[in-house]
Amino acid sequence: MDLDKILFGGAIAATVVFVILTTTGNTDLIENDSWPIEETCLGSHSSEISHTHSVLSIIINGNEQYIPQNVGIQDSECPDGMRGIHTHDDSGRLHIETPSQISAPIGAFFNIWGEVFNSNQILDNKVDSEHEIVMYVKAGEEGAEFEINQDFENYLMLDDDVIEIHYQKK
Repeated sequence: MDLDKILFGGAIAATVVFVILTTTGNTDLIENDSWPIEETCLGSHSSEISHTHSVLSIIINGNEQYIPQNVGIQDSECPDGMRGIHTHDDSGRLHIETPSQISAPIGAFFNIWGEVFNSNQILDNKVDSEHEIVMYVKAGEEGAEFEINQDFENYLMLDDDVIEIHYQKK
């Protein structure tokens, strides 16, 4: 009888925690989506792969953030190669390399990097009553201008895109 009460109490506590996390938007304990491109692991550069680039900038309260070099290169998921989205240097240039055309959502890069990005959070910065996240994209087409994009982590990057993610005061 006591074991039944303990199990029932545990189930209630787990349900309460789940409801609180999902209604408050706290994503720290809820796993991000994942995308097929995250599973890509290439041994080397080759002429037989799709190779495109986008440029990413993250600006937190007016200060550009550092995007490390070698994100997605020889990591725990791909110890001898490169993930489908990776960096070589700290310029913010994202290399999208796949054996075939695979969609490259920007959220996949953040998952590979081990950081959070969605409509409620960028890195450790969460939307609140005073702050917002705004994402701008300048499509790779000639003459394109920056436009607000609300796809956030689901935005599918295209060749020569320039992406700016701002965490800023409202």
